[in-house]
Amino acid sequence: MHNINNKTIFSIISEINETLSLTNEPDKLVNTALDALSQALDVECCWIQTIGDRKNQQLSLAAERGFSDDMRSEIVSMKMSHDFSGQIVGMGHKIIIPDLNNDGLYGLASFRNAGYKWLVAVPLMTYRVYGILGTASHNKKVLRKETADLIMVIAGLIANALTKVHLSRGVTPPEKPSNLSIPEPLTETPLPEIMTDVVPDTVSSVLPSPNNAPKHADTAFHSHTHKMRSFRKSHH
Repeated sequence: MHNINNKTIFSIISEINETLSLTNEPDKLVNTALDALSQALDVECCWIQTIGDRKNQQLSLAAERGFSDDMRSEIVSMKMSHDFSGQIVGMGHKIIIPDLNNDGLYGLASFRNAGYKWLVAVPLMTYRVYGILGTASHNKKVLRKETADLIMVIAGLIANALTKVHLSRGVTPPEKPSNLSIPEPLTETPLPEIMTDVVPDTVSSVLPSPNNAPKHADTAFHSHTHKMRSFRKSHH
């Protein structure tokens, strides 16, 4: 398994950070984040789930790329108490499955049936858990030693952006799930060493405040959307 070089890592973080700065609308934010993630990591499948109905331990599928109908049904049916989502949302753990064909711990039969070889899923977390960011691919070679840690950093950027969006709209950020506990040491997610000099600067500027948003944001967003559509078409 090859390493990702530092220059590539910094470039990916910068690309994701720039993407998140293009909009302060939650739906557009999660969709443009997935477009940028799929292109940057060269993966065909990625998704974001957010905590919806905490009382009934429900997760909502906010956006996805590369899902079959069976995959969508399997993910949507998972409550926060499920072993897979419980480990991520309830415990703040990341899940790495390097070979889906040899994994029977979490189910995920729909991913294997769709031909995906590996899967990484991590919590969307700042000081609270927002949900799950997951990725999968048909290509074993794009799973590198740093992939899971890099996805964890990207998830932090997305969660931070969602926090700013909710605060700017006067919406209370989601609380900890009522029947699941997150250990206190995990309330501030440690970052891999290679990221510590980069992330604080990027995170603080993920999204401009609504009053100071750049005038060219809409134009930049539409340009980015067009670029992502072209990318997806070329990979069908």
